[in-house]
Amino acid sequence: MGGNSSEKEINNNLWIKNNDFLYSCWHKYVSLDMRKSRLNAWNIWTGIFFLLLQNCTNPYEKPLHFPAYPEMKIGFSTQSFMNSFPFSVETIHSLLEYAHEEGFQFIELRDAEAQLEVKECKDVAKKAAELGIEVIYEIDVNLLHPQFDTIFKRGVRNILEFGAPGILRAAITRSEFAHDSSRVGWSMEEVTEAAVVAERCAEECQKQGITFVVENLTEPFFGNAPHYYGLSDLFDHTELVGLQFDLCNPFASISRKEADPDHAASYLNSLGNRWVTTHIKTCRGGMAQPVLGENPLSIQEVTQQMGESGVNYFSLELADSGEGEECYKNVEKSIDYLRRMEIISR
Repeated sequence: MGGNSSEKEINNNLWIKNNDFLYSCWHKYVSLDMRKSRLNAWNIWTGIFFLLLQNCTNPYEKPLHFPAYPEMKIGFSTQSFMNSFPFSVETIHSLLEYAHEEGFQFIELRDAEAQLEVKECKDVAKKAAELGIEVIYEIDVNLLHPQFDTIFKRGVRNILEFGAPGILRAAITRSEFAHDSSRVGWSMEEVTEAAVVAERCAEECQKQGITFVVENLTEPFFGNAPHYYGLSDLFDHTELVGLQFDLCNPFASISRKEADPDHAASYLNSLGNRWVTTHIKTCRGGMAQPVLGENPLSIQEVTQQMGESGVNYFSLELADSGEGEECYKNVEKSIDYLRRMEIISR
């Protein structure tokens, strides 16, 4: 009988010592004499309970951070949730609270056609400020879309309510390729027009202290003049436009021509401060995935490039599962992946 009790005590002690957190609780709340005696589990867990009670504040009180790059911030796009939840001020409030509770520093607010009214933006901005969460504002219409100018003007009106970091995003392409599956890239006329529109928008934004960025989408990352033109050609013909680099799209089936990962990485290094933000997501089998993992251009490599180039906005954009609470689980799994890769920590 005594032998069995002793064996249980040893097993309990070893289990606790193998868990850093529990071991610290053991030493903080269970005295040396108590630890030497043959105590049942109740004595041990009583001490641990008081530590938990003392620390019952938000378990993620410390924000997520990048040990190697202290200036870098992590956030997520509301697009990761929009197939599962209605687009409303209430939903945005909930996502801001979630961001705060989980240790994120910003969100990307995807308002596809800038439908939020100014008073709604003020409401969201107030909530974000109270929680200490920055907001990047995003319209989801491409440069050559017939309604682009109208939606862009509403987007500028709205972003002025959010303060820092003052980043307004739009899509580069979509509508011009929607009805022609054989097209690979822009024509010379199209890339010229897109460059003029983008630069005009960037100039207008700059006057109001805003950074205008475009996200790579369906266009090829690189052109093949004179046959077709792509993202790199647009940036060659502009000066003020910034890039929101999507880590998945150059290698996904939505792109009209898959990019070479090494070529894409080299190009990013050439952009200097025009590379502003990054969508972190994973492409597998030509499709965006709901959870981060291996990618043609690795997340580790892109993180290092971002850190060395001063690109401070690292945003999760995950394929929306359309299953409500599953979206939150996918964010948690993705954070776990980044922690296992030692990219982020708490």
